[in-house]
Amino acid sequence: MTTQAFIPPMPRRQTRPLGLWRTAKVLRHSPVEILPLEAFQFTRISAPFIGRTVHTLSGPDELKAVLADDPDAWRKSPLIQRMLRPILGEAILTAHGDWWKVQRKAMQPGFVRQRIQALVPHMAAAAETAAGSLGATAGPADITPSLNQAALSVIEAALFTKPDDFDRATIRAAIEQVFEETGRTRFSDLLPLPETAPRILGPKALKARKILRNAVMREIAKRKTGAAKRDDLLQLLLDAQAEDGTGLSEIDVRDNVLSLVIAGHETTAIAIGWALYVLASRPEWQDRVRSEVNEAAGGAPLEAAHLASLVFTRQIIDETLRLYPPAPLVGRQAVRDTQICERAVKKGDVAILAFYALHRHHRFWPDPDRFDPDRFSVGNRPTNPWQFKPFGGGPRACVGSGFALTEAVIILAALVRRLRFSVPEGYKPYPVMTVTLRPEGGLPLCVQGV
Repeated sequence: MTTQAFIPPMPRRQTRPLGLWRTAKVLRHSPVEILPLEAFQFTRISAPFIGRTVHTLSGPDELKAVLADDPDAWRKSPLIQRMLRPILGEAILTAHGDWWKVQRKAMQPGFVRQRIQALVPHMAAAAETAAGSLGATAGPADITPSLNQAALSVIEAALFTKPDDFDRATIRAAIEQVFEETGRTRFSDLLPLPETAPRILGPKALKARKILRNAVMREIAKRKTGAAKRDDLLQLLLDAQAEDGTGLSEIDVRDNVLSLVIAGHETTAIAIGWALYVLASRPEWQDRVRSEVNEAAGGAPLEAAHLASLVFTRQIIDETLRLYPPAPLVGRQAVRDTQICERAVKKGDVAILAFYALHRHHRFWPDPDRFDPDRFSVGNRPTNPWQFKPFGGGPRACVGSGFALTEAVIILAALVRRLRFSVPEGYKPYPVMTVTLRPEGGLPLCVQGV
């Protein structure tokens, strides 16, 4: 049994101040690499940058101050707005104020516990399909396409029940194209432009956007023909009514569905991929997960009732989300004078919420870069809820966090039960941030049946 501490790959950390051109180059490759070593040792770093003050925050109290103590003083940064709005319009990820509240209220019922548990059979079935494709490969092969397809099929079931015309391969390719263009920082993005300044999409991204929008609009059109209603998220959004009696327009529904399709499967698939890499690197943990699943369910399909028994599997997922949070960095801009932990902040200041640094902070985690699932065992979990925030916090915390956690546990458990994963000799993935924190160039692993 391996006893040496396991430290999985991490992005580079800056050891010296960066000039403007170097900053642009680093941001274009992977924005999380902009974080200096000090962000992992102190909880707030404030510095001027192109006419404004940027506050890099990596402490629980500092993040809580922005996200929960005075959330109305902050908006998503203009850069994030310019990046997302060409694809998602004024949907839940980009909206603010009362319009955001209307959309959040419409979406919330779709993620209650009962609905999530009802989707567990779909999650298990998606994992079985992925296991079949992964097990058929010979030699090292990139596992991310199969994981993406599995996660996409789960969000399809949640949104559409049974989509009639949803070409999964085409949709995945379009999503990847959107990530490729919108997730890369441009030099112009560093300029203090208003969020209304357009960020022009290239022809490939425009084509991908059209594919995504048309696919969703076809599903909406079918619901408008008088066909029987379905008990899914799309129907909830179509039926949602604001307090004044008005509903969401078809465009509003389309953009919110796209938000869920794009964000709701990519982050989960990547988390499962990182977890499988960890288990492939530590066979004793992999065997422990496999034993836990077999003891809980035997050879039967995984069900919601099995979740309570998958304790170690959940610890693997939680520790994976600590080291590889779905949103490593989040930007906010102050819309009025406020404060962060009693320190004054001026209107126009920018806050970089560094969840990646929070989760690897030397002040809050012993040996923070080491992968240790026992950090999340009973009695060891962090007592401060703001110390571990893989899905954000405050009113705008991820609406689908419970859905994502359940899906990750079920799919990971089902895959490990059927397959054995190992790391190709000499291979070590490198994490880069392209919206999410993903392994650069894919994640090739060796796979064989148990």
